Amino acid sequence: MEAMKPQKPYAIVIGGMNMDICGRPHAAVIDRDSNPGIVSLSAGGVGQNIAQNMAHLGIPTYLITVYGDDANGKSLADACAANNIHLDYAAQLPGRRSSTYMFITDETGDMLVAVNDMDICKEITPQFLQERLEVINHAAICVLDANLEPETLTWIGEHVTAPLFGDTVSTIKAHRFEPILDKMTMLKPNDLEASVLTGISITNQYTAGAAAKTLLDRGVAHVFISLGAHGMLCAKHSEQGYDFIHVPPYKTNIATANGAGDSGMAAIVWSFFDNPDRELQEVGRIAQAASSIALECTKAVPDITVERMYKKMQTDVEINAQ
Repeated sequence: MEAMKPQKPYAIVIGGMNMDICGRPHAAVIDRDSNPGIVSLSAGGVGQNIAQNMAHLGIPTYLITVYGDDANGKSLADACAANNIHLDYAAQLPGRRSSTYMFITDETGDMLVAVNDMDICKEITPQFLQERLEVINHAAICVLDANLEPETLTWIGEHVTAPLFGDTVSTIKAHRFEPILDKMTMLKPNDLEASVLTGISITNQYTAGAAAKTLLDRGVAHVFISLGAHGMLCAKHSEQGYDFIHVPPYKTNIATANGAGDSGMAAIVWSFFDNPDRELQEVGRIAQAASSIALECTKAVPDITVERMYKKMQTDVEINAQ
């Protein structure tokens, strides 16, 4: 395909981009009736959310995705342009609906029901990526989300030489990474997704460590397991065999849990992009700082910067020192 070659270094994200439609009622939901509330539209999707966070952190980011030529598609393209996400290697497909995710919450913001219309993501096929393989392989990092079809992820593992960073997305889709675990430079599941991948029930940092060891033994180079309110378990291969670090969460005034995982994932990508030799504990602290910033924001993607991450990290050091 014809496109201007990006300036190095840069990162690639291959994954989904949705129009998110959220309905939040003012009061308790009355079933089968019209409920007054707030309806909002925003660019979403795991791939897009991670890419947007990465761009906010200053990484030149190219999102390889597909979207339709409908009104939502135009809005999504405009949102990417506004957030410095490059769509040079994405494709707008004529006559197709853009991927859309519609959800209704209760009056507190917890989701009640959702409908996803993401069939267009199936067009991110091996043939589609083959046409973009050169630019993918020249990236400093290639980020994958598990919304990709299993055969597409398998093809990526066999053909992409750039370091692969994976977000497992959900317990339903996490298994899609199983055939390429030995190709993954980094994998970031949460505790439930790691349990599905390893068969180990994660109840604390020690069982999380056992799950991380299983993933390392299956070939993953770095594992970051999110434990929610209990922090993050970070693990990697080392000269001694394995390194395991538990990073506690930061003091956080939670506004919404939406988007914290995507911000943490992007922060890990930024850390490796900025300094691939950074200490494991420091990477975990950076990821936790980014997640904390996202938790304190009502938007799916916070106004995150490197400076804000380090300020959050410093504040936490000062609190713990008191």
